[in-house]
Amino acid sequence: MLVKPHATDSPLIMTVAVNHSYGESCPWKRVPDLYWCQISSVAVVRFENLKYELNKDYMHGNIFIKSQNDKYAFGADVELTKKVEGSVIITPHLQHLIKGEYHTMVNIDLDTCKVDPVMSENPIVRTIAKESTKFINFSLMCPYNPGRYLLNDFTLDSESPLLKLIPNGKYKMELKANHYPTPDATPTMLFGYSIDFELFAASS
Repeated sequence: MLVKPHATDSPLIMTVAVNHSYGESCPWKRVPDLYWCQISSVAVVRFENLKYELNKDYMHGNIFIKSQNDKYAFGADVELTKKVEGSVIITPHLQHLIKGEYHTMVNIDLDTCKVDPVMSENPIVRTIAKESTKFINFSLMCPYNPGRYLLNDFTLDSESPLLKLIPNGKYKMELKANHYPTPDATPTMLFGYSIDFELFAASS
């Protein structure tokens, strides 16, 4: 894995580009009760080109891709250092690459202090949220209390219901989260990431 810091205008923001993924040297072996390096599912997704920002006034940690035997997973290990409540607006932006151009499939704002993402009216957001609950140790709804937030080996296999909603191909997913402590407050960026992924047919 190559981690390359980028300069930003704010000392509170850390930007990281991840160009390679965890392999046999996966440091998760240090916490065997929480993590493991082997990816056992029959994955039909390949992740790459991950970039992310964490507001260090709220949290610290890592978001990463790992691969083993050509199977890919998306993970995060983040420590939240203060309680987040009020309103948290997440903005997922999903684009599909068609004939060399990206076409938007999803671009919405969702207040996770009012609506559980697994109940979103958007079927793609709702399905991704439901799939993610298999891999996380926290609630998707706020408030978010201080503590360790884990996304463990998120991947997609041939049985994933998401594959019924979006076709095989290449995609770009961007997600931003902004915190509004009060309705009139200036929003504060909590975190953001972008990642490319490809869906493909499972090998027989």
